[in-house]
Amino acid sequence: MRWMMVMLLVGMTWWHLRAEPTYVCQRTRSAIIVDGRLEEIAWQRAKPLSPMRDLSGAPAQYQAAIYMTYDAQYLYIAARLPEKNLTATLTERDSIIYRDDDFEVFIDPTCTGTNYLELEINQLNTVWDLFITAPYREGARCIALHDWDIKGLKTAVTLQGTLNDGVANDQSWTVEIAWPWASITGHSELPRRGAAPAPGTEMRFNFSRVDHKGGVETNTVWAPTRQATIHAPEHWGRVCFSGNEVGTPESFPAKVGLWVHGNDKALTEDTVKLWADAGITTLVIDGSSEAIARISAWGKAAGLECVAWFWTLNRPEDTEALKHPHWYAVSAEGKSCFKEADRPFVAYYQFLCPSHPEVRAYLRRKVVEIASIPTVDAVQLDYIRQPDVVLPKALWANYGVDMQTILPAYDFCYCPQCVQQFGSTPSATSPAWRDFRLQAVAETANWLAEAVRNSGKRCGAAVFPTPPMAASMVYQDWSRFQLDFAFPMVYASFYGEENAWILERVREGQQQIAGRFPIFPGLHLPDFGDDFTSMVSALLAINPEGLCLFSHETFTPERRAQLRSALSNAAERVK
Repeated sequence: MRWMMVMLLVGMTWWHLRAEPTYVCQRTRSAIIVDGRLEEIAWQRAKPLSPMRDLSGAPAQYQAAIYMTYDAQYLYIAARLPEKNLTATLTERDSIIYRDDDFEVFIDPTCTGTNYLELEINQLNTVWDLFITAPYREGARCIALHDWDIKGLKTAVTLQGTLNDGVANDQSWTVEIAWPWASITGHSELPRRGAAPAPGTEMRFNFSRVDHKGGVETNTVWAPTRQATIHAPEHWGRVCFSGNEVGTPESFPAKVGLWVHGNDKALTEDTVKLWADAGITTLVIDGSSEAIARISAWGKAAGLECVAWFWTLNRPEDTEALKHPHWYAVSAEGKSCFKEADRPFVAYYQFLCPSHPEVRAYLRRKVVEIASIPTVDAVQLDYIRQPDVVLPKALWANYGVDMQTILPAYDFCYCPQCVQQFGSTPSATSPAWRDFRLQAVAETANWLAEAVRNSGKRCGAAVFPTPPMAASMVYQDWSRFQLDFAFPMVYASFYGEENAWILERVREGQQQIAGRFPIFPGLHLPDFGDDFTSMVSALLAINPEGLCLFSHETFTPERRAQLRSALSNAAERVK
């Protein structure tokens, strides 16, 4: 039987496999007064939901710090919404509240996409509550009961500023809601139940804020639906109700990935089972489509998540790309990655231009092909960057270079397509030219991530240790990427650093991403001896989401035993 960490919440092992956001709603033992002030100890201890995004999943301009807790009678929701210009006009209950700036809550108690609930509230504390039988797209099956009321509902709004004064110097507004369980678990097909959910119960939720600025309506949500409406309950986030008191640490199995070179003919299904028994939860599989399909099928049989490893802008021996010499990245010396003699560092550095529309179209087609493999859950974009304009310092001697200044032979992409799009003569020291290349890589990453998500899969990337480091070294500012996850490659030996450096870089990456997507730091297995167990434990202590290991060839029986020990120790600490 597959070995896994001990959990405090039963039935939650699959959470990390979900694309939608998740949240654990814990119980409050102390009373909450609904006054919009959020002074109770429960609100001080509750963790916020993950940051909001726009409907497509992109980073959002408008945010809200949202919190949840519950007791036997009520589900409590609180939100702080930054706002520079407080405005509201609607005062009659069940008005169309989203015509004002508002905050909205959606609940699908049965996770069926039917008989779901909606509550909207504006800055005047006017509410609109609805019972909706099916998503609007289902036409006649959808009945929106506008006159349905949440009996016993309590709401309060406080304003940090002045309403309707027309001066944009306000700070925020705060919403507090007490929603009786009788109107959540006691409606329709759950008549007269009306009790708080049992620990481990799951419901689908979404939250939205609507803003009107300059005649434009903006909808910002917790769970992106990847379409022009929030009324797609199948894409909403998942909330699990815990019996633990609010503020209590919850334990989940760490997600532990393993990079796998799929063309290794020695790999067997039994090998994959050994990895699973050691605590591996995720395979990141390189190789041909056939190899990815074969190994991901083994992975699924072992209960593992399977991610296709996609070589993005670096395409070694890509026979189709090699038919198009103008697709390739060009250095400041005018040398192209198309010709082997002109490639930087190594012969397999066959980088394509990220700005070229034909390149983007080709990569989009290829990544959709990989995402369409039925046993693949997600795609990892690798080499979503330019060639190294600055190598990790420990590697300088290997190539006989000193990269304290930008060297023209390693500075890309100066191809005609990029120069034309930039609109003026590029200079290596120009901040605008640097930003142009950073943005070109980010746009390509986001273009491909969108294609993967449209295929019903998640998309992440293997990236350099932190966004600033990546930006200066390979023109890869991954803080601009719209990802579902990232694997920062914190390979200390490449930088001549020790284990403490890994933890410092992970903390920096967490701060710079600010929770927009989870990160799973990549460890280079040959860097470690007996300190591997302590390194994994230390990393999980600051990044409990998990980590990733490079690569399967060095994931020896000794390493498997060390990983089991580290994961077991991590589980014991939170008991």
